Amino acid sequence: MHIVLFEDHLTHENRPVTLPRAAFAVSLAGATLYDVARASCDSVSAIIRKYLQPTTSAAFKLDAPASGPVLFINASLAPSFDIVAKLVKLAQRGGSFLIQNESRVAAAYFPTMPAGVAEQDESTISAFLVGCQRPNMHEELPLVAMPHDVVRFHMKFFDANVAHLAAALTESAPGVFTAPDVHIHQTAVLDASEGPIILGEGASVGPFALIVGPAVIGPRTKIIERASIKERVQIGHTCKIGGEVECSSIESYTNKQHHGFLGHSYIGSWVNMGAGTSNSDLKNTYGEITTLHRGQKVHTGMQFFGCVLGDYSKTAINTSIFTGKIVGVSSYLYGFIGTNVPSFTNYARTFGQETEYVLDAALKTQLRMFARRNVEQTALDVKLLTDLFEITRDERLMSTDQLAF
Repeated sequence: MHIVLFEDHLTHENRPVTLPRAAFAVSLAGATLYDVARASCDSVSAIIRKYLQPTTSAAFKLDAPASGPVLFINASLAPSFDIVAKLVKLAQRGGSFLIQNESRVAAAYFPTMPAGVAEQDESTISAFLVGCQRPNMHEELPLVAMPHDVVRFHMKFFDANVAHLAAALTESAPGVFTAPDVHIHQTAVLDASEGPIILGEGASVGPFALIVGPAVIGPRTKIIERASIKERVQIGHTCKIGGEVECSSIESYTNKQHHGFLGHSYIGSWVNMGAGTSNSDLKNTYGEITTLHRGQKVHTGMQFFGCVLGDYSKTAINTSIFTGKIVGVSSYLYGFIGTNVPSFTNYARTFGQETEYVLDAALKTQLRMFARRNVEQTALDVKLLTDLFEITRDERLMSTDQLAF
C-alpha cells in the first residue's frame, strides 16, 4: 500500500507553524506525521504547497506515487501511531472509504490510485477526493487547524507515542533509552517513573540537570547544566536547552541556553531565546486561554497554553511572553509581548517601537546562524526565506526604520 500525505486548502491557517515546513513535518507528541507514516508504510508521497516543494524534497525521502492501493491522509493529522495504524487496518479490509471532519477531508482509501491525482495541488485535492464519491465513513480524526492545536494534540498523544517509540529501543537504565555516544553527567537525574526518556545519538545531559519522563531528546542536543526538563518535552536535533521547560515541542537547531521558563508551547527551528526569557502558560484567573486569529478571538478550550514562536525568531534578555501569544517567522522580541507578533517584525512595543525586519537583514542573520552550526546557507534556504517574506506581507503594515533605543 502507498500513503499520500496531502496538504489542503486550510493548511495555511496554521501560521506560523506551517509557513516554513510541510504540515506533515511539524514535530509534536514525540514525532512528525511523516515519521508515523514511514513506520506504517514503505512507500510515501506528498501533495504540498509549491513554494515548499524544493526544501521538502531535499529534507525528506518521498516516493513516486504507486498505482496500487493508496491511503490518502491529511498532512495536518496529529501524528499518532495508534490512529495511523487504525487507518491502515481499515484500508486493508479492501473497501474504499472517505473520512471527513466538517469542511476537511481527513483520509480516504482507494484500491487503485485514482486517475488525475497528479494534477491536484493543496487547493484542489480535497474536492477531488470528495468528487470520487466513495462511501463516507464516520471517524473523528484530530486535524491540526490552528497554532494552539499543536500544543493541545502534543499533550493528548505524547504518552502513547513515546511508549510506542520506546518499545522498539533498548533500555540503558530502567525507563531510559539511549542511542550511541550519549553522555550523561553522573550528577544528572533522569526520572522515568512516569514515562520513558529517549535520548538520541550524541545527546548530552549536563551536571545537576533533571529530565522527567516521558521525554524525547533529539540527536546532538545538549541539555545545559542545572536544566529542569519536565514531562512531555520534545526537543529536536542539535539544540542547546537550559532553564525550565515543560510540556513543549522544540524544533531542531533552536537554542534556549539560559534560565527562564518555557511551558505548553511550540518553538520553531533556528529560534534563540535570550537569557531570562519566560512565558506564561496559565492565566491568573485559572480560566480558559483565548488567542487571536485574523483579528478574531478564538476559544482554545485550554487552561494551559503558552506561546508559539515561528522559525528564526529571537527574544532579547528578560523578554516576557503572555499566555496564548503567536509570534511569526523571523521576528525579534523585546520587553513584554502582550499581543500577537507578525512575521518579520522588530517588536519593541514596550519601548514604543514596532518596525519591519527587512529581508536583507533576515538573510544576513540566517547566514551567520548557519555558519555557527557549520551549516551551509544554500540557494534553497535563501529562496524559502524570501518566499516567506513575500507571503507574510499581509501580516504587517509598518515602518521599515530600524529600532533605535
